[in-house]
Order: sequence, then C-alpha cells, then structure tokens
Amino acid sequence: MLKTLRVNNFAIIDQLEIDFHQGMTTITGETGAGKSILLGALKLVLGERADLKALKNSNEKCIIEAVFDIKNLDLQEFFEENDLDYEDESILRRELLPSGKSRAFINDTPVKINDLHLLSEQLIDIHSQFNTPKIFEHDFQLSMLDIYGENKDLLKKYKKLYTDYVSVKKKIKEAQYSLENQSQDLDYKLHLWEELSNANLRVDELENLEAEIKSLANVEEILATLGEAYQFLDHPEMGIVSQLNEASNKINKISGYASDIEDLYQRMISSKIELDDIASELQARIESTELNPEKLQELNDRFDLLHRLLRKHNSNTIEDLIIVRDQLETQTSGFDNLSDLIIQLTKQLNSISTDLEKIASKIRKNRLSSIYTIKENILSTLSQLGMENSQLTIQLDEVSDFTPTGKDQVQFLFSANKGMEPRVFEKSVSGGERSRLMLAIKKLLATHTHLPTLILDEIDTGISGKVANETGKVMKTMAENMQLLVITHLPQVASKGNYQIKVYKEVVDDMTKTNVVEMSEDERLKEIAQMISGSDITDAAIDQAKKLMYQ
Repeated sequence: MLKTLRVNNFAIIDQLEIDFHQGMTTITGETGAGKSILLGALKLVLGERADLKALKNSNEKCIIEAVFDIKNLDLQEFFEENDLDYEDESILRRELLPSGKSRAFINDTPVKINDLHLLSEQLIDIHSQFNTPKIFEHDFQLSMLDIYGENKDLLKKYKKLYTDYVSVKKKIKEAQYSLENQSQDLDYKLHLWEELSNANLRVDELENLEAEIKSLANVEEILATLGEAYQFLDHPEMGIVSQLNEASNKINKISGYASDIEDLYQRMISSKIELDDIASELQARIESTELNPEKLQELNDRFDLLHRLLRKHNSNTIEDLIIVRDQLETQTSGFDNLSDLIIQLTKQLNSISTDLEKIASKIRKNRLSSIYTIKENILSTLSQLGMENSQLTIQLDEVSDFTPTGKDQVQFLFSANKGMEPRVFEKSVSGGERSRLMLAIKKLLATHTHLPTLILDEIDTGISGKVANETGKVMKTMAENMQLLVITHLPQVASKGNYQIKVYKEVVDDMTKTNVVEMSEDERLKEIAQMISGSDITDAAIDQAKKLMYQ
C-alpha cells in the first residue's frame, strides 16, 4: 500500500507531505484546486514521462517520493533480478533537474525509468473515466477466470513447460532450415566425395607417376642405349671387361717384380669386379625392360584423373585434395546428424506437448467452472450500480495450438440495455458504463486476490442520486480488502471513505500554492455538507451529510 507521498517544487505545489492509510480514502476539492496535479506528481514517481515545465521553480530540482509497504506483495524476486536492496517499506523517488534531465531511484539505488515503471505496475493501478482499462484486454479477462479457477500453480507449471516447448520448436525449425539448405546440394557433395574417395589419393603419387610415365614413354631409347652400353662393357672381343681381363693378366705376370706393380694389379682386379657388377645390372635392366603400351595408357589415365581433380577443386597438391575430401565427408555426414537431431527433438517436443495438453485441459476445466460465479457477481454489482438490465456472456473457446496462457481464448460480451445483443466490451459500453463495469470487476477481484493500491480518478462522473450512493458503497466494500484512493466530486461517494483528504489552493506571498490536509470527523461533515449545498452550508445539508456518512 501507499503510505506517504512527498512532493517538492512540482507545478503549483511548493512542498507537501501526505500520509495514506489502508481502506478507502476519498480525495476532494474544488475544480482547479490541484487534485489532478497531485495525481500527476504520483504518476511521475511511478515512471511516467517527465516534463521540465512541471518545475515550480525552474532554478531548483523537483523531488517526488512515494513510500510503499510491500511486505505482502511477494516482490523479493523483482528486487533480486534487478540487483536492488529489498525493504518491506520501499521508497520510489523521481528527480527532475533544471537542466531537463530526469533521475529515478528505488531505495536510493539509481534505476532506469523502465525499471521504476515495471515495479510501479505491481504497486498502483490508476483508472479514470477516460482511460481505456485493461478490462478490454483478453489477457486480463483470462486472468479473471484463472483467479477464480485457482489456476495459479497449474499456470506456473504450464508456463515452465511452455518455455521448453517454444525452445524445442525453435531448435527443430533451425535444424530443418539447415537440413533444407544442405539437402539442396547434398547429392552434388556426395558425388564429389565419392569421386575423391574412389580416387584412392596418395600423397606422393603424382611425382611417382610422372617418373614412371617418362620411363615407359622412352622405353625403346632406353633399351637401345642400355644395349649399346652393355656391348661396350662385355663384348667378347672389344668390350671393356674383356680388354681389362687381358690387361690385368699381363700386369699380373710382372707384379712380383715390384710392389707398386702389385698394387696396380689389385686395383685393376677391383675395377674388373665393379665393371662385371655393372654389366650384370645392365643385363638385368635390359631383360626387365619391355614395351608395355597398356601400362603406359593406364598410367596416363591416372595422371589425367589426378590433374582433372586438381583443377576441379582448385587445388595445387594431392594433400589439398585429401583435405577437400575429408571436408566433404564431414559435411555429408552432418546431414545425417541433422536428421537424427530432428528426430530426437521431435520426440522431445511430443513428450512436452503431451504434458502441456494435460495441464491445459485442467486449466480449461477450472476456467469453465469459474464463469458462472464471475458472471453472476459482476451482474449483481452492476445491478446495485443502476445497471440492472445488463447482460454478460463469457465465451471460452479452445484454440488449436498452445499459447503462453494455455489453449483458450476468452471473449467477454456485454450489453447494458435490455433487448440489445451482448457485444465485445469496447463496442458496447459508454464512458460512464465503462467505469461502473470496471468497478464491478475490480470489486470482484478484490475479494479473491491481493490487488495493489487502486486509484479511481473521477470515474463516478455522470452518475448521481441513488446510483452515486450505491457506487460509494461498492467502493467501501472493495476497500475492505485493499487500499482504495478515490478522487470524487460526489458527496455520496466522499462520505463512504474511511478517510478524507482535501486538496485546496491558497495564496502565500502573492504566490498560489496547492496544499492538502487530512480532515477530522467534523471537518469531513462540513466538507460533505458543502459539497451538497454549495458555499452556504445549511442545516439540511448537515443532516444529509450525516445520513450519508453514518447510514
């Protein structure tokens, strides 16, 4: 609840501090006294847009503070999430600087205006005749069914599962998108991979191929040259080996005459052995070398294949081709991985959907069971407020897919007049009817949930007499379960408050200022009597005021 409001240097408010209480507090005062200014200051501290023109003294800053008792509102999580110090009595502060800058604080910690606004939404609900209230919104209407259907715990489980449901659906969509993109060129990639795999690539193969092809392509010249070389070495008459045999035999005959001749002989024998070995290898090479055009063609084909693959994949070496092959293998196997992932995610989604369906069904059952009670309570209050011919239909339709709040779509259809078919709220009620309809709904909710502070800004405009008195009674009943602040011009409504605050203007040092005062019992009686009779308070007005206050 709102405990205290402090305002400094705002509009025609110089400085004021006002305390509020649990129950119903009415706020009265002449037109232009500053009731709207007081409400404007409160809206500012709740996060509304600031205007430098609001400064009373443009050379000083404006400070507005609101103290709230929040111990029964379960707001600890909000404070933790926003790294704020939690206090059972928390202070919201707004400062407007002469420079035009605006600052916001929660318990003396600087915060963004949006954070201030988010917190204030859970503290105060402000309605005027000219607002478009939340009663027109389907989410609000659905929340009424949930409050009366006691769906709080079910909705908590549902929303957790729904978050998982949305997350898994998103993952499936992303995997399917990737799969679709991959599938468009999968066949081509598979073809490339198979082509490279079937090529049995080897790192040094290209160099070896070039050498072998060169050898086979010149085999005739090689054989001829090898043969000639062999004849030079091992011809029976003219060969080097034969001549070396003769030379070594001659030297051997004289080797005993001198040691250096013996050395020459041994060197000639060594040379002969080496030449014999060379001749043998030449002979073996000649015998193993043959013309093989089929083999040469095979090698050329292989050579051409490798070069074609190099060009195709814009590669320089076989090592590059091997890298491309391995990359293609990974990409094509990734297609199978995505397919498996989609299958797994789909199974997970089906499991979540089954659980969601069960909970959504229970939520729907509870909502359906609450419709009659909600309808009868609203119509009963509207009848009390002079709208006895009202008709209300609450349609709850099941939708095909899950939503953040279940599988239901609600529609409130209303008619204020007999003989007229009920239509959607926003098309079926006028300003005054809208205010009373909103009041009936708020009264209904006040009995089943801990509503934040509710401020009603002249929503009783356009009603009078008995209806005005009944409106006051409805408000007083609501205030049994909440803090209710009512700005009103009607004595019938003002008289029903537990407390009454008067807003008035006064001139001090040739300056007009707005001030407020909480009135005593006698002051309230005179104020209500004046609201009845005008500036001259008559005895009849006093009697009427007493009846209104104490009936």
